[in-house]
Amino acid sequence: MIQTLGFSGTQVGLIYGSFAIAGLISPFISGILADRFFSTEKLLAFFHLTGGFLLISVSFLEEFSWIYLIILLYNFLYVPTTALSSSITFHHIEDRTRDFAPIRVWGTVGWVVAGFSVGLLAWETTTYPWWLAGLSSIATGIFCFFLPKTPPSTSAKRRSLRALLSGGAGDLLRNRAFIVFIIGITLIRIPASFYYSFVNPYLYEIGVPNPTGKMALGQLAEIVLVLSVPFVLGRVGLKRLLVLGMFAWGFRYLLFALGDPEAGMWMIYAGILLHAVTYTYTSLVGQIYVDESVPVELRASAQGFMVFLTTGFGPLIGAYLAGAIVEHHTLADGTHYWWGIFLVPAVVGIVTSFGFALGFRPKKVT
Repeated sequence: MIQTLGFSGTQVGLIYGSFAIAGLISPFISGILADRFFSTEKLLAFFHLTGGFLLISVSFLEEFSWIYLIILLYNFLYVPTTALSSSITFHHIEDRTRDFAPIRVWGTVGWVVAGFSVGLLAWETTTYPWWLAGLSSIATGIFCFFLPKTPPSTSAKRRSLRALLSGGAGDLLRNRAFIVFIIGITLIRIPASFYYSFVNPYLYEIGVPNPTGKMALGQLAEIVLVLSVPFVLGRVGLKRLLVLGMFAWGFRYLLFALGDPEAGMWMIYAGILLHAVTYTYTSLVGQIYVDESVPVELRASAQGFMVFLTTGFGPLIGAYLAGAIVEHHTLADGTHYWWGIFLVPAVVGIVTSFGFALGFRPKKVT
């Protein structure tokens, strides 16, 4: 978009920001549809098939306004698939602690394969990634028709939407532990926003060679850690893993701030590898907690709410704060005072982890 179409940084930012806008709205709608009206596998098929054709259509466009509109529509279809995929998985596995992680890890594998494929084929400045993504989405949509049948909950269909919101959801809002979880998982998206938006420019600026490739090490480490969740969760406990993941989000920024491309390079590597701890022990373990905390008839809606917090509301707050902090610490020559920048996410992550440790006392409601 920048090198080939000549879009400005602001325009590219708006296109990427459409993901968060979709995350504010579409998970709720899709969750209600799956819980009350349509089979989950059919919804997934519709979202992926329609989204695939939208992605392919982008390859024929050059105007910012049209590309932004199509990508925004696509994200409204794509964002709910995360929650619906988790919902259908939890519905059919026997043991969420044992079985979810070995299935979920393939999402990370796909992420790594896609990134390395586009890089190795040198497709970054071409339209081929749109075709790769679009055809993959269409193939996924066809595959969804062969997923296990997952019709709407009978009890949810019998109850009015108002009854659902005032019943099962009301129980959750009276669950102190769930409220603490909501606050914690939202606040922790602030340091996450700093990582996704500004760690790559930071590594470039301080002279770390091949920063994109080095950051991919975090996803590779994530694969290993995700597979360990069934063994670790039962021994360490859900609360300790959530606290550890939140603490790691803050601690890694101290490592980045103190590191350098020479003697302190080990700190930068450690901060990158901690991505496995931050994601696995907040997002993935958080999904397990949400599933075990809600009534069955609210499973899709609850996972949609998790997506709303982690891809919509939380990232919007984090992106706005991160942008303001980075702008405030931009020096006259265009470089940045990274210690001052990274101090903010470090404090937010560490303070959130301690507050969460004191206030979170999980209790199942199912």
